[in-house]
Amino acid sequence: MTGELLKTKGELIKAKSVLKIGQRIEFYVGEDEEKYLSRIEDMNETQLMVDMPVSRKGVPVIPLRGEKLYALAVGNQCRFRFFSSYQGKGMTGVIPIWFVDLPEEVERHQNREFVRVRLTKRMKVRFLDDEGAIGEPIPTTTVDLSGNGVRFFMTKPVRPDTDALLEIYDIPEIGVLEAMCRVVRCVELKNGDKTVGYHVGAHLERMQMAVVNKIVRYLFSVQRELIAKGVGG
Repeated sequence: MTGELLKTKGELIKAKSVLKIGQRIEFYVGEDEEKYLSRIEDMNETQLMVDMPVSRKGVPVIPLRGEKLYALAVGNQCRFRFFSSYQGKGMTGVIPIWFVDLPEEVERHQNREFVRVRLTKRMKVRFLDDEGAIGEPIPTTTVDLSGNGVRFFMTKPVRPDTDALLEIYDIPEIGVLEAMCRVVRCVELKNGDKTVGYHVGAHLERMQMAVVNKIVRYLFSVQRELIAKGVGG
């Protein structure tokens, strides 16, 4: 059971309503960590035509056909995150361009926040003590997940700023997500006067962009399923 979509950190919007000719775009290609700058030159019902990006060395970037792209489009007071695929190169006038798939939806986000989705996944957590010794693995479940954070259930309180090692299971394209994290909050859960557990919020540390992209791409798919079912709508 995935639960309901949290709308406070991100919102899915039809791409055609926000992507415009002349809009600046930042692309990440496949597993590449480098950011490539571009802009939308033209668009139709199925494709975006964007300036062909160049590398830091000034070399045109030409991905393999079908290569996955992670993109950030700049809007008024916010940015829009989406995934696409490279379909080829061409020219518009004298400008070399990429042809990329037009996404159905984009995610609105501000201040680089990641959308957070309620998600129940099996996981294990091992906390580090003040000397850096790693404790025994504790089985539990996630409460929600984002591209840079996770909230999970614990039966005992956890002190903020505690470091931990996480293993989150069954993440598509990843399998087992292994990550360092730092606890940022611990919220007591009560049923009447009785404490029934704690929700622990943690920031995922030193995540590679390629891994973050896979997490966010998966969360997009979960959002679409929830919206299709009318959850939180």
